[in-house]
Amino acid sequence: MFWRHPKDAQKDSLKEFSAILKSIRERLPLAPSHHALRWFLANGSSLSLEMGGSADLSTALIEIATPETRSPRQVVCYQLANEQILQDALEAHRPSQDWSLIKSNSDAYGHTLGQHESYDMRIAQGPWLIAWWIGLALLLLPLLLYRSLAALWLGSMLLISLGHRGLGMAGWGNDKTSASKLDSLQSHDCLLGFPMAPWQWILGAWGLRQLHAPIVWLFGLLLYTVALRPHRRNASAFLASRCLLDGAGYLDPESKFWISSRAATVDREIGFGSYNAHRPIFRCDPLLRKLLSGPYWSLTNLFELLGPIQRIEIAIGDSGMCQQSQWLRLGSTALVLDWVEQNPRVEAIQLRSPTTAIREYARDWMLVRSMPDRKGLEYKSRDLSRIYLRTLKSWLEKKSEVPREAWEIIELWQMTLNQIDAMPKNQNQPPMLLVGRIDWISKLWLLQQLGKETDWTVKKKIDIRYHELTSEGYFRQLLENLQLSPLVSEQEIQLAMRMPPAESPAWRRGTWIREFADSESKIAVSWEKASYELDGENYSVLFRR
Repeated sequence: MFWRHPKDAQKDSLKEFSAILKSIRERLPLAPSHHALRWFLANGSSLSLEMGGSADLSTALIEIATPETRSPRQVVCYQLANEQILQDALEAHRPSQDWSLIKSNSDAYGHTLGQHESYDMRIAQGPWLIAWWIGLALLLLPLLLYRSLAALWLGSMLLISLGHRGLGMAGWGNDKTSASKLDSLQSHDCLLGFPMAPWQWILGAWGLRQLHAPIVWLFGLLLYTVALRPHRRNASAFLASRCLLDGAGYLDPESKFWISSRAATVDREIGFGSYNAHRPIFRCDPLLRKLLSGPYWSLTNLFELLGPIQRIEIAIGDSGMCQQSQWLRLGSTALVLDWVEQNPRVEAIQLRSPTTAIREYARDWMLVRSMPDRKGLEYKSRDLSRIYLRTLKSWLEKKSEVPREAWEIIELWQMTLNQIDAMPKNQNQPPMLLVGRIDWISKLWLLQQLGKETDWTVKKKIDIRYHELTSEGYFRQLLENLQLSPLVSEQEIQLAMRMPPAESPAWRRGTWIREFADSESKIAVSWEKASYELDGENYSVLFRR
């Protein structure tokens, strides 16, 4: 998310982020992580200030992550709750009515952002799991060498910092990243308590990147060869067509309308995203962080990678506003992934190039483009979506116990495709029944209410402010006029703003934050654990799945 503010207003992302945290703390306990720019809320969520590959805080964006949940509908509920938490915090401190939060899909530099979905997936099984273990074992020696060299490199950066600033500027006892006070935000530019200039951070990051580049390449090769083979074989065609259900719409600089900006940038099936600016379907950055991060003297994270179940991100979706669209995205994807893992030997449709297909489908709002599979057969995006729908419906009918929500998702999926198929033959108007329910259709309808000669800047304003979280946002205004029944009730949202999901790691994390947030002890929280100091002793609490 980013701030919309007057042109003449000076942007200070750190100050604005701090003000939002202080406002949230008045309503909800929160606690810092080991990173000064990431905080955890008592409802289990995470709030951070993301700088991307830049050391310039003026370009930073707010990122909020939902807690671990047990169902797609629950994810939607916590998305809405977190949006309301942020909006309430902004209302309490914003300088004027001209300031607002935009649930953005791109930044001012044209970088696509979108929404990352995290799923527990089986990384491999059978002989492929053994190959995964062997590959990780072969990485052990290079990893130990990297950690030794990285420690020397960071030590040299500390010496440079001391020489540049002088010993009086900082001290070893100045580590605030685990303090419970918001003043710790000021230590975001410190390494072991010593302030670092932006150029020093850039130099330090460059050096570490050179050191671990061989490991990243080898790990990427292992992923490409071994990991998620059934998922890539049997789920890629569905994911290539999924923007039909969940795209948020996008107006490009040539005034052409796309279904999805994020899906249109996908360039590979599996890989890393933030590390090398790639846009994979299956984004394995959580695995890379496990491999490279953590204490230099500990191999715990490496051992965790031996587990057959790992957290993988699917990073092809936009940040949308419609509850139905979000629910369809998460629910249909969860069903497809379950089907793939329970039927790893089933052969589904395999597109000749899933990455080319997803880019083409994302730019095809008229839904006329078709892409070939490996047998030469052509499929439109809605053809693929309906084939997967029928396959999943048949699979669920054979199971003895099926959650009610699964059937609700199947029913909504089928109804949505039927309404898309009912699109007027002249293809000039989107189906009105899906306005307010599917984002790209809703945004397209709003844009089509303008005259053909309307200036691009006016259209782009609608494209951007459709995602505004205030009552002045165009989606919010559209929803108010349509009076559609919400998927999630206001009572559920209010509860999710305060409490984490039951029977999840988030519940234990949220409970711990409520207990220790006001403590004078040094505390730090992560997704997996919390650490704190009591009577001079250090303790850790694990939030197991």
